[in-house]
Amino acid sequence: MSTLHAALLSAHKAGDGAAMVGLYLQAANETSETDEEMFFLTHAYIFALEQGDARALEIHARLTAAGRI
Repeated sequence: MSTLHAALLSAHKAGDGAAMVGLYLQAANETSETDEEMFFLTHAYIFALEQGDARALEIHARLTAAGRI
């Protein structure tokens, strides 16, 4: 299991939404597969909205540019 995967599981278990935003963004930035990137960005976006995290604007812009919103 990768360190990122383990960190995501830990953040989910702890209910740490702020950490999940960052970790899902990291995962999106590290993959070379478009569908995976969009999957991770979507998750980051949902958690950002739930947290009232300002990164939601950046994530929304990326999803929009990719035609996913």
